[in-house]
Amino acid sequence: MFEILAHPAVSGLLVMGIVGALAYKAHFVDISGLVSAFIVGFTIWYTGGVSAFVIILFFFMSAGIATKYKYKVKVQKNVAQEGKGKRSWKNVFGSGLIPMIFSVAMYLTRLSPDLAAVGWPFFLFGGYVGAVATTSADTLASELGVFSKSKPRLITNLRRKVPSGTIGAVSLLGEGVALLAGLFIGLLAVSFAIFTPGWVPAVTTTEHVLFLIPLAVLTAFIGCNVDSFLGAAFQNRYVCEICGAVIDKEFHCDYETKYIGGFKSFTNMHVNFGSSGMGATLGILLGAGLFVWILGGLFFWIAASSSS
Repeated sequence: MFEILAHPAVSGLLVMGIVGALAYKAHFVDISGLVSAFIVGFTIWYTGGVSAFVIILFFFMSAGIATKYKYKVKVQKNVAQEGKGKRSWKNVFGSGLIPMIFSVAMYLTRLSPDLAAVGWPFFLFGGYVGAVATTSADTLASELGVFSKSKPRLITNLRRKVPSGTIGAVSLLGEGVALLAGLFIGLLAVSFAIFTPGWVPAVTTTEHVLFLIPLAVLTAFIGCNVDSFLGAAFQNRYVCEICGAVIDKEFHCDYETKYIGGFKSFTNMHVNFGSSGMGATLGILLGAGLFVWILGGLFFWIAASSSS
């Protein structure tokens, strides 16, 4: 009986059944979000194991809690997640599809001795951590950054202050939350690597362990800001003529908004998908030890944006 329950397919179904029921009862997702979360979660459990699942579970649960945090206040500020805070399949797949793909890729590379010998499982694990760190940082920064006491600034011009809720807006509170999200994910990964190394087969050396925390923190910070940049540069944008916020909604402050730019078909789901992919790419590069180049590029971007 125990052997049957220990099989990843059976245990995955049981775990996702419990997690899905709790998430739906807490109104974190609607029906479509529940089904898509089940697909993503079960696939990651089966291919990535307990450690990979717990990392994505942190994102899922923390995002739900942050969304519900002071929800009525967010409604009054017109910055609340629509659908009473319930996330749909678009939100789930926008944030979870890239990690799921990387989890499957890790599983497949572990089956190939040649790919495993040159370190691909760890590179892909870095991509997985980077993708989850990015989506966690972006969601938590968006949901908690709206409570910043100072006005946020536009990512494409850091000298320009904009209303809270504006697409592409960043704040010190949001950036701090993004860094903490990355740090927590890094600590989760390191804890599994140290205390249950058999659950993280991609991490095989002390050097790998040392890379995990800076990898998670950097991908969270950079990926979160990439998300803001993609939103400001490409996402469909509407301006609220009541409060002046630039958003992706056709109604704001109980009035119809005015379309002002971006690609109408480029929605927030596409932004999340793109930033998650960028976070995964950065995770691979950082996993390969290219820290100096990434930090140099980050410094250049901050300097160029601040002077524009």
